This record gives sequence, structure tokens and C-alpha cells, in this order.
Amino acid sequence: MVGQDDFFIRRTFTLAERGRGSVSPNPLVGAVIVRNGKILAEGWHKKYGGHHAERDAILKLAGQKPIKNCARGAVIYVNLEPCAHHGQTPPCTDIIIEAGIKKVVFAVRDPNPQVRKLGSVRILKKAGLEVVYPVLEQEARELNKVFFKNQTQSLPYITLKSAVTLDGKIADARGRSKWLTGPEARAEVQKLRLTHDAVLVGKNTVLQDNPRLSIRLTGIQKENYKIILGARGQFPKNTKLLKDPLAIFTVERDLKKLLAGLYREHKICSVLVEGGAAVNTSFLRSGMVDEWQLFIAPKILGGDALPVFGDLGIKKLADFKHAPIQSVQKIGADVLLNIRFNK
Repeated sequence: MVGQDDFFIRRTFTLAERGRGSVSPNPLVGAVIVRNGKILAEGWHKKYGGHHAERDAILKLAGQKPIKNCARGAVIYVNLEPCAHHGQTPPCTDIIIEAGIKKVVFAVRDPNPQVRKLGSVRILKKAGLEVVYPVLEQEARELNKVFFKNQTQSLPYITLKSAVTLDGKIADARGRSKWLTGPEARAEVQKLRLTHDAVLVGKNTVLQDNPRLSIRLTGIQKENYKIILGARGQFPKNTKLLKDPLAIFTVERDLKKLLAGLYREHKICSVLVEGGAAVNTSFLRSGMVDEWQLFIAPKILGGDALPVFGDLGIKKLADFKHAPIQSVQKIGADVLLNIRFNK
């Protein structure tokens, strides 16, 4: 049934979300094992290097019993095509076949060239399993938008974060911005840091604020990479980031080259850009921004207050930069716009 497939695939989306912030550079994946419309077991990819969702669900179902035929005649639902290659863990196709599952339903093909080359679908069909896909493909792509960009472009996903007044200002004339938005919006920014592999700022932000750029959430001990657009020698000795082992200082001006290097050398899959006007402008002009999280405070500064962007090279109205709004959310006294450039 199409309706039943949709229902259980949506459940895999919910399970997959539990791994957000912990599985990078792997994708978010959830799995549900079903027989006669009843859920037998659920699993998800919890952390990088841990069991994949399919294996997690099958091991839960087997418990202390042998894996062989523990799910005989069942259907497994997954939001991403099961892998057939050896990585940090064994192939998911192997354990699916061993468990006696008769049917595999997944939402979207895996863009990983290794998975495509080995042919997970072919392996499963050759073993006598029925394979159904795609199901809710666009939603599945959205869930793993970071992974799809990584695999198809070898670049990290870029989110620009800005906090502005109603008239588009990010700080007063002296560069002071604490606190433009309320505590609820600032807590939301911490969640954004948690779900990105790195935070990027410009030289001026570090010189003026001397930030740590850490994740300040109760019970969270994760630390991200911090990318600073400036050489180490440009900062005073008391700069906190100079002592951070995950801080990367760079003078590379070619943003695409910089980002490709971060992905290739450090496996940084997603970057949250928390810049001032100069950094915001360079990223937007480069065309490298995928998403803009724009927090708007109910305040007006006017005059010489600092704008969110500088010169974007736009000379007439017809050449405006299109910024499609995906969602609008009230965050405390502020408003959050989610804008997608490269969807």
C-alpha cells in the first residue's frame, strides 16, 4: 500500500533526526522493521562509527537470538538506500539478507558513488528481496541536504546566520551588537552551532568580541571547528581562539577553494557563517550560500548603524538577489526567516 509506505517512511525521518549533530560526515538514517502492518523494531544511526540504522534495528529485533532469519518475511523501511560497501561498519545489505527480510522500501537513492558502484538494489534483488523506491523522495533529500551536497559537489553545506533590526542593521555605529535579539533567539543559534560541523567568522569579529564560538547548551559537550578568516599573527595573545585546538586560521581569499579544502582535509560537511557585513557580502557574492537563517529583532537603529551586507554589485532593481523564504517562525520577541538560495 502506498499509504502504508508513506506512513513508515515518515517514521524513518523522525528516527533519523535523532542523530542530527552526531553522525557527520555520515547521513541521517532511520529504519523500521514491519510485519503485517505491525512495527517489530526501530533503529537509527546514532553516531559516526556506530551501527547504521538498518543494523541497529535488526540487532534490536534479534536481541540475544541469532540474526539469521530473525526478521523472516518482514519489510524494512529506510529513508536512504542501504549501503553495500565496507566503511566504518559492514554492509547493511548483508545483514538485511541474513535477517530474512523479504522486502526493502527506501525513500531515495544514495548519492555516494561507492553505493552506486556496488549496486545495493541489484544485490538485494539477486538475493530474492523485493525492492521499492523512491518514496517521499523530495522530503528525504531535504532531510539529508548536507549529505547530498557533500557527495555531489565535494563541498560543505553553507548556512549564513544573521541577526538584524527591522531596518537591516546588525550593530550600532560603533559595532556593538550585544544583544540585538532576545534569549530565545540566542538559544536557537546554539542549536544551529550544534547541527553544523564548523562556525566561520571574520577577523573583525574576533578582534572586537574575542569569542570562543563554543556550543553553549546544557548537557552538550560537543565542540566544533572554528574557521577564522585571518592569520594567527593578526590577533593579540589574549585571543581565546588562539588556544583552541579546533581553530583554523586562514588567509585564503578564494572561498570555493577554502571550502573545498575544509571538506577534503577535515571532513567539515557543514559551515555556519556568523560574519559581519564584509564576510556576509563576500559569501553572498560568491554564490556559495545555501541557506540563510535570518533573525529579525523588533528594533530600529537607522543612521550610521552597520548594515547586514555591503556592496553586492547590484546596480539596478531588476538585478536583485532572489531570496526565497521557506518558513517564518516566531522566536520569543523576534522572528526567524529561513531562506534558501540553492534549493
